[in-house]
Amino acid sequence: MKIQEYVDSKLHSSFKIGGQFRYFTEVLDKEDLSEASIFAKSKNIPIIAIGEGSNFIFSDKVLEVLAIKIKIKGFEIIPARAGGKEDGNEVLIKVGAGEIFDEIIKKTIDENLAGFETLSAIPGTIGATPIQNVGAYGSEVKDFITSVEVFDLNSNTFTSISNDDCKFGYRDSVFKNEAKRRYVITTVSFKLKKVEDNTSLLQKREEITNTRWSKLPKPNEIPNVGSFFKNPIISNETADKIKIDFPEAKFFPIDENHTKIPAGWLIENAGLKGKSFGKIAVYGKNALVLINNGGATDDDLLKAKDEIVKIVKEKFGITLEQEPEIV
Repeated sequence: MKIQEYVDSKLHSSFKIGGQFRYFTEVLDKEDLSEASIFAKSKNIPIIAIGEGSNFIFSDKVLEVLAIKIKIKGFEIIPARAGGKEDGNEVLIKVGAGEIFDEIIKKTIDENLAGFETLSAIPGTIGATPIQNVGAYGSEVKDFITSVEVFDLNSNTFTSISNDDCKFGYRDSVFKNEAKRRYVITTVSFKLKKVEDNTSLLQKREEITNTRWSKLPKPNEIPNVGSFFKNPIISNETADKIKIDFPEAKFFPIDENHTKIPAGWLIENAGLKGKSFGKIAVYGKNALVLINNGGATDDDLLKAKDEIVKIVKEKFGITLEQEPEIV
């Protein structure tokens, strides 16, 4: 394993903002993790595990960390079992954390496995999916994850974490909270359903992919990290007040007391869709996305974010929360 010094961090974020990592290395297998952990402890610095950088934004300074780019590969199909017997309708797939999520979705459809098709075209690696509990069009990865294998940086051991112990929530998990920076995800296991014919899956994947890229900028063309703000979950009382002025608004009931309201709708109806904040702008086709117009700094981004949060708060009384992590 080769450890580099003073590596440009903006190259490892799809937002293209950043300074440098003090140390950087690529992790190709589990054995590399033990070596990386020993090195980081010898320097008394934390480890940050990264994939494709589609949910990370780095500050412009030198980050005193060992950044490890997870490139652990692997794809294995395992028959699912129920009551000690093989379940003919389901299979488990065990996937390396460094695999590209969308490529794995394509592979599962090619294998006549259903479940992932509505998550097509979401950027990033497999290892990032449990952290964010990524989702789209009514599906989330928590619906399919059975377990997550991790390297525990506290004990330098490998262990498996069950779906329940991942404490999944809306764009949330244990890996973003009490276990943040403790675990490095190595493989993720999912349960999918077998189908006889994948024609409908291919059609759904094409439909989702086309819809997604008609509304969102591709990160390799326009720097962004996709949805910048979480969709707020608010009280029904607050939602009803908003509907007085916006009766056409489409909100989504969560339970008898709460409603989910699209953050993009709030931003757009606050008059910010397409608005430029210097080198940061609200994307003209989707107000949920912030884009880097070129040469933006972390300070540019934070000022733009704070201004958007302030304006939405003043208009609707709702405080937006960012989705990507800023380090």
